[in-house]
Amino acid sequence: MKKIQDNLHYFEISKNHQEKLLDDFYVFDEKHPDLNKYIKNTKEIKNILITIRTLRSKKEKPTVVDKYFLELSKIIGKYSNCSEFACFVNACDNIIGEAKKEINLLKKITERYFAKRILNEMSPEEWVQAILDTNSSRKKGKCGENKLVHILEKQGFKEVFDWDNFFKTNYCVVKFSKKFNLKNVRKNLDVKIKTKKQNKRLDLIIKVKNKILLCEAKHLNTSGGGQDKQISELIEILGLTEKNNVSFISFLDGKYSNILLGDNGYGDKVTTQRKEIKKFLNSNPNNYWVNTVGFENLILDLK
Repeated sequence: MKKIQDNLHYFEISKNHQEKLLDDFYVFDEKHPDLNKYIKNTKEIKNILITIRTLRSKKEKPTVVDKYFLELSKIIGKYSNCSEFACFVNACDNIIGEAKKEINLLKKITERYFAKRILNEMSPEEWVQAILDTNSSRKKGKCGENKLVHILEKQGFKEVFDWDNFFKTNYCVVKFSKKFNLKNVRKNLDVKIKTKKQNKRLDLIIKVKNKILLCEAKHLNTSGGGQDKQISELIEILGLTEKNNVSFISFLDGKYSNILLGDNGYGDKVTTQRKEIKKFLNSNPNNYWVNTVGFENLILDLK
């Protein structure tokens, strides 16, 4: 193990090495593997909608039209959320699953769709893929954890999945999970983890011989209400204290990390966040605030 430096050392390394503009761990630029299924289902929905519109224009009996509403309900499913109709359902303050189950709701939304939108037979691949691309942020939930595990594995750490292996392995990492839930972590590691949110679980537990590092990882590209809450959570983690062999790591990457680690600018809110981070780093020397390069250097020195 190299001589571990104080937490401000790794904070300064993080400040001097900004995050990449594009990080492959958060990029999903391949075509969706089920793209053709989404396109097929989108076409099926359109065909039925065109049939319903045609039958209504010809004053067909309601019982006949209702059969096609039932057909519409049946084909709405797993691959429907990229159709223009499904997007319109969202615009009508509903979700596609509810419209599928409630025929009267489906009818009312369809009437609005005919009145407010253009219905044509085209379902270009690029349109459907574009909608899938806009939903790609939902895939990012565990990317930060996976990225840090990847960095740790490159330094010889082993990802383990049960307590026996955790205790007998000198250099390992685990993700919080059902086995490594908050109750078990508190009991087996004799820690408090006293966050304001009582059942708040973190992301990773890193073990370096007899030293434990509890890590919370976040990826932020923009500021705003939800993002401010996540920064507050990271700052709170930085303020936690345990016995001497237990440390907390607040990890932040993404474009907002570059803003936060800057020396000035971006308004009073960011200035306050910077001051709070510095305050807790000074008062809790066992804890760390790092970005990607800062984390890599910390792990290298711990190893």
